[in-house]
Amino acid sequence: MTTLSKPATYYPNYEVNADDIMTVIEICHPDSPHKKRAFDMIQNAEVKKRHLIMPLTDVVKQGNFGERAKVYQDAAIEMAEKVAREAIHNARLNVDEIDMVIATSCTGFMMPSLTAHLINRLSLRADTKQIPIAQLGCVAGASAIGRAFEYCEHRPDRNVLIVCVETSSLCFHKEAGRLQDFISNSLFADGAAAVVMRGDDQVSGLRLTHNQSVTIEDTMPYIEYQLTDKGFKFSLDKDVMHSIPHVAPYLQSFCQEKLEIDANDVDNTIFHTGGRRILDELERCLNLDPDKVKHSRACLAETGNTSSVAVIDVLRRTFEQATKGETSLLAAFGPGFTSEMSVGIWQ
Repeated sequence: MTTLSKPATYYPNYEVNADDIMTVIEICHPDSPHKKRAFDMIQNAEVKKRHLIMPLTDVVKQGNFGERAKVYQDAAIEMAEKVAREAIHNARLNVDEIDMVIATSCTGFMMPSLTAHLINRLSLRADTKQIPIAQLGCVAGASAIGRAFEYCEHRPDRNVLIVCVETSSLCFHKEAGRLQDFISNSLFADGAAAVVMRGDDQVSGLRLTHNQSVTIEDTMPYIEYQLTDKGFKFSLDKDVMHSIPHVAPYLQSFCQEKLEIDANDVDNTIFHTGGRRILDELERCLNLDPDKVKHSRACLAETGNTSSVAVIDVLRRTFEQATKGETSLLAAFGPGFTSEMSVGIWQ
C-alpha cells in the first residue's frame, strides 16, 4: 500500500517578524490610508516569524524579474537538493530506487525544470519520470501527493520523490499598496520540503487509501497573480475567506465515504497554513476540536504561509506524534478555487 514516509523541511536563515513588515510598509507607503487597518490585521495574524532567502533590506531593493530569476534558480536548486536527499534517506531508499520526481513551485521559473536539475544533482536513473507543477499555488503540495498516490497505487514497486520549493520573497512588489498587498507581504515566506511516496508498505508513515480533487465553480478571482516587471501583484479577494464553507461539504462527505467516519472524528488533520481565518473556518465548518488543527497553527506561527511547502511541513509535525492505527485527513487549498484531499491510516 502507498505510504508517505517521514518528510524533510528546510528554512533559510533570515528571519522576519510582524514589526519588521510594518516598518517596511511605513517606509514604502507612508501616506497609505490602509496602514492602520493593515497593522491591526498583521498583529492578529498569529504569524510570529517567517524565513526568507535574503535579508529584508535586500528584498525591498530587488531588481527586475530577470535578476530575480537567477536568484530563484540558485536558491531553489540548493534547497531542493538538501531536502530531497534527506527525504530519500528517511524513506530508507537509495537514489536509484526513485522512479518519478514531482517538483512544485509557484514563486519562480526555470528551464530546464527543477525536476531535471534534481535528476542530475541526485544522480537519479536516466528513465526517471518528471512532473513539474508551477501554477497551483498553495494547493500544489497536496496535489503532488495525490498524483504520486495515483501512480503508486497501481505500481506498488514504484517510489515517487516529491519536492516543494517556494521563494515568496522574490515576488515582492515594492509599489503595491493595497490592503491585501500588505497582508500578503506579512504572511508568505520561503522554504522547502520533500517527502517520498513509497508504493509498498515497508516503512513507517501515513498509508494513504484515497484521494480527491475539487474545483469550486465561479471562484477564479479568489486568488490571482498579475505578473509585472516589479514583482507579482498578488490578489487575494476578501471572498476567499468564505471559500471553506463551499469546500467543507466535500471534505465531510469524503471522510464519510472513504473512512466511514465524520471529519471531526478523524484523529488528526494535516491542513496547509492558509492563514488564521482559513484555519478558524475549517475548525468551525467541520466542527473540529482545536487540538486537531494544532500542527497547522504551529506551522503558521513559526513559518508563515510557505505555499506548497506548508502541507508537507504539517505532515512532518504530525509524523512526530501520530501513532499506529490513527486516521488523518490531509487537505490544501489554492487558486481555482481548488482543493486536494487525501485520507489515510498511520502505520
